[in-house]
Amino acid sequence: MHRSQSRIIKLVAIGQFVPLVLFPWSLSIGSLVAVLVLALLCAFLGWALMQRKPWARTLTIFVQGLNIIIRIITVFANIYTPETGLNVALALTYVASAVLSGMVLSYIDRPEMQLVFGS
Repeated sequence: MHRSQSRIIKLVAIGQFVPLVLFPWSLSIGSLVAVLVLALLCAFLGWALMQRKPWARTLTIFVQGLNIIIRIITVFANIYTPETGLNVALALTYVASAVLSGMVLSYIDRPEMQLVFGS
């Protein structure tokens, strides 16, 4: 049981970066800097998860939940414009990002994970 929980924590620690950067980025220095900053923050948060810090679990839940909320709020304003029509790539990345964040939340918000981080 403890081994499966450690595996879940590792998956969350590594995989939490993906939903945050899942976006059709333009190749520019600014976007590379943004991805690098997100990678560094997620690496720090992943390290804290691996160390079983209770605040890291709470912050992971907050970040992934906020990602879902922001994607839902901005989906309709961003994926369709009358001039260009439907931006399919953006719509797919929005949905995939929200689903992946939901998966991360479902893993880290289990009662047994709360016990692992509480002890």
